Amino acid sequence: MMMNNPQNSKALSELMSKEQVKKPSFFNQILPYLITAGIFIYLYFSLDFKKMFEILKSANLALFIPAMIGFVIIFGLVDSFTFGQAYSWFNAKLSNYEKIECRVAPYVVQVILAPLAEVLFVLYLLRKKGIKPSHALSSSIWTIINDFASVATALSLAVIYNLKTNLVPEIGISWLMVLIIFWIGYFGNIIFWHSPLNPRLADWIARGEKAGKDQTGWKRLLSRIAGEAVQLLRTFSLAKWYHYLWLYLVRIGVLIGGLISNVLALKAVGIEAPVPLLLIAVPIIFYGHFLPINVGGYGGPQMLAVFFFSIIGNCGSKEEVAAYSFLWSTGFLVGRFLLGMVFLRGFWKNTFPQGFKSSWKS
Repeated sequence: MMMNNPQNSKALSELMSKEQVKKPSFFNQILPYLITAGIFIYLYFSLDFKKMFEILKSANLALFIPAMIGFVIIFGLVDSFTFGQAYSWFNAKLSNYEKIECRVAPYVVQVILAPLAEVLFVLYLLRKKGIKPSHALSSSIWTIINDFASVATALSLAVIYNLKTNLVPEIGISWLMVLIIFWIGYFGNIIFWHSPLNPRLADWIARGEKAGKDQTGWKRLLSRIAGEAVQLLRTFSLAKWYHYLWLYLVRIGVLIGGLISNVLALKAVGIEAPVPLLLIAVPIIFYGHFLPINVGGYGGPQMLAVFFFSIIGNCGSKEEVAAYSFLWSTGFLVGRFLLGMVFLRGFWKNTFPQGFKSSWKS
């Protein structure tokens, strides 16, 4: 491995001295809190919180708790062997333990400071493996796009089924048109990167790493910015069709586990929902946990749940739906935090060998 070879160790030290990772700006760190505060103000005037907590107190958790424990474990493993596997394929070889440590340990931070957690993944790969941040980010973007494909599969099946049954009239042909556009773009991307243009594009991307080194002043700066931006395409130029297939199939596991745990959370508060609505709402609500519309899973996911299950689906009152969403989000938060704690010590030592403050670019 890289760290066992003295020459590689020297090269890694030189790379780390050049490559620095910035902490997210103060604004980016507080943005989720500002949006979440606005959402809670809306929810406060839209539903009866006292009634919601009474529903939570009476929830039947006998099936939900074991299902949530199982889902958190599945989520951690799938996260590790998709994102972590992409880093190992396209950036630097990672052991199975390193894949898990890299992805799971930051969950501890992610539950309260998601923007910082996203940077920790990159910093770990730089500090331990010497992976350039732009290359790690390229692999992350590639993985996220494939993750969208797994979600789009569930949405497509649900929309087509609903068009035949009309169980949820509000979900119509416009949903299908959006999904068709996504699939055209997704498969078009794969075909493009597997075309005869690939070798030339891969060479162009590789040359981008050296852009601006023989220039000075503003020309050097612009060339370096352009060269680094091009590196975001690096993983796309390297990925083969079987890489896409692996990620797609593995990410389906998260969808299945998420669907089961959400159905049991709904049942815990006495809500039944039609299958098409579940297949559409659950993935969207779930991925709302990773957007800057929540803190720790609270805020955006509850608003989305009320929209889908109460306003569109009319499956229950706003208080019942909010109770379900708070229940599931709390289980996901606690589960991720505890799972991340198992791997946090080793992750922290590898990511911040010289201390937390000295590891950032000011």
